[in-house]
Amino acid sequence: MKKLLLGIFLLAAFNSFAQGVRYGAKIGMNVSTLSGDAFDDSSSRYGFAAGVFAEIPLGNAFQFQPEFLYSGQGIKPNTGPEYNFGNGEDGLPMRPFDERAELDYLQLPLLFKKNFGKFNIHLGPQVGVAVWNSDNHEVYKNFDYSGIGGIGVQVFDFLSIEARYSVGFRNVIEERYSGIEGKNQYFALMASYRL
Repeated sequence: MKKLLLGIFLLAAFNSFAQGVRYGAKIGMNVSTLSGDAFDDSSSRYGFAAGVFAEIPLGNAFQFQPEFLYSGQGIKPNTGPEYNFGNGEDGLPMRPFDERAELDYLQLPLLFKKNFGKFNIHLGPQVGVAVWNSDNHEVYKNFDYSGIGGIGVQVFDFLSIEARYSVGFRNVIEERYSGIEGKNQYFALMASYRL
């Protein structure tokens, strides 16, 4: 009898919790670069971003917002024609920062959101796994972790617009390039459609 009552209680609690959860999709654009002295002369790359999210209430004004995103990131060189410093004996570029890098990731942001009427701020960690790495896949690591902070506005109940900034915490340059450090950074502008 106790197990039956516990099961009914848990089912009722889950049902009331799930009723407040909303789902949606988002699409936008990134302006990304790699931080580090070696990349000071590189230009930003404009990339596509899209994915899905859930909004899980944590009280009246707080929400937990996990997301699953595709994010196009990377750099463009400003030092003349690519490969202008040649490759080493291993066939890898002598100076990876002189090459275009298209670093596309599948990302999992785990955001906490605080609402102020129609406006909100969001903050949280993010992990990413590289799914596309142009022609220099042996230069950059396949895993990244970072932090995100941003602001948003709920234009309509179903539509919101947000701006966010992500700062990478991991050096994504392979160890063979000793002395070179590069961490992902990007600014994103996105529109979200909420069911």
